[in-house]
Amino acid sequence: MNRTIRSITIGLLVLAVVSGCSSNAENSNRRNSQAARAVPVEVKKAVEEEFAVQMSLSGRLEAAQQVDVPSKATGRVQQLLVKVGDRVKSGQPIALLDGEELRIQMQKAQASMLSAKARYAEATEGTEAEVLAQTANSLADLQNKANAAKIDLDRAQKLFSEGAISTAEVEKARLALASAQTSLENQKQKAQQEKKGPTQAALDSAAATLKQAEADYALSQLNVSNLTIKSPIDGIVGSLSATVGENVSNNTVVAQVINISTMKVTAKASEGQVGQFQPGQSVAVKIPSADVTVNGKITSVSPMADSSKSYPIEIEVANTDLRAKAGMVASVEVKGNPHKAIIVPREAVITKAQSSYVFVVEGDKAKQVTVTTGESDGTKIEILTGLQGGESVVVQGQNTLTANATVAVIDPAQAQKASGKKGGNGQGNGGWQGGQGGSGGQGGQRNQGGQGGQSNPGGQTNPSGQPNSTGNPEPSATPKG
Repeated sequence: MNRTIRSITIGLLVLAVVSGCSSNAENSNRRNSQAARAVPVEVKKAVEEEFAVQMSLSGRLEAAQQVDVPSKATGRVQQLLVKVGDRVKSGQPIALLDGEELRIQMQKAQASMLSAKARYAEATEGTEAEVLAQTANSLADLQNKANAAKIDLDRAQKLFSEGAISTAEVEKARLALASAQTSLENQKQKAQQEKKGPTQAALDSAAATLKQAEADYALSQLNVSNLTIKSPIDGIVGSLSATVGENVSNNTVVAQVINISTMKVTAKASEGQVGQFQPGQSVAVKIPSADVTVNGKITSVSPMADSSKSYPIEIEVANTDLRAKAGMVASVEVKGNPHKAIIVPREAVITKAQSSYVFVVEGDKAKQVTVTTGESDGTKIEILTGLQGGESVVVQGQNTLTANATVAVIDPAQAQKASGKKGGNGQGNGGWQGGQGGSGGQGGQRNQGGQGGQSNPGGQTNPSGQPNSTGNPEPSATPKG
């Protein structure tokens, strides 16, 4: 009877011990499972501070003046007076054309102009005294003839009344008088006109003829002068497209002249950057290939975005030593205006599908917060909306997070120290796989899926007490409970 009671009591005790061990194991597994689900992350505070971005825009140098030099005449290239790279002044001859026909036309126009000048002078100076005397003599002679014709008519009429002559002879004498009187009257009008001088109409006609002749001569002179092709600006000959002996026509480009003593850079700013640039602002311009850094002045900021959604900005750059060349790459360096802003590390911001967000740790949860970003200096980025400052923002581990994920915040200094003490990997006996060494490392795992024991600092453990990575023997793991 006592033996039976003792057996029952021992059985109950064993059952209690086994139950206790099972309960402790379940609680431990639950805690381990929860810890395993927490994502380790590193965080930094979102802070409000003075922020100014050092912006760098790139572009290519262009000559401030770059002009094509066309031929203004048609002819054969007789001579080239410059070569590529020569410096030229405004008005300096570049090429000569052969134009004999134009020179002959100019001579004819000159002769016509001289003739028109003579006629105009005659009209404005009046009639000479010699001409007036000749007119007066002619007038007196005609007056005498008219008087004689009157006497002849009177005599013929008397003879006709006496029956001495016929009617026909009387009529002949009458016609002779009429003709003499007409000639006399015409000469009187001429003499009167010569005394008065030319009419206004005659003067206007002479003046118009002279002007036309002068215009024709000036045009012919211009055509001949166009046979000499000249540079329109001070600069350097950038190209020569004509050759000696080649026939060129009007508006054929024979050369290109560029002025690179002053150059310009056309850079493009983004929507967030364009507000930092103003006309008249001084900026640093670096030209790496010429090893030159100069101050430039912004001459224009486009108020409209181009097809690439960028805003063209033109910067004028002095190039007095001509070291910089057209086409070279230049970078425009400018520091933005300092302003108060909420700042987070650049890596904290995740951008997907044209939206940006960060993860903010609240307790043991990672909250996904949509943000609007501003400028970035490559290390830090400005947050325009979404954060107020002071939030703990995930900067490591954020790419594997989901909204409201459970997280475990890691001190980066301790994590770095622990990684420095990490031990080697060891292979256990009896089918046990050594885990990762180091303080608090994972224990061995049995091939059949069993859970190994915990390792000590720097070593591996297995049930058979095989040496760990340091070569020291370990005791066999004994399950608790």
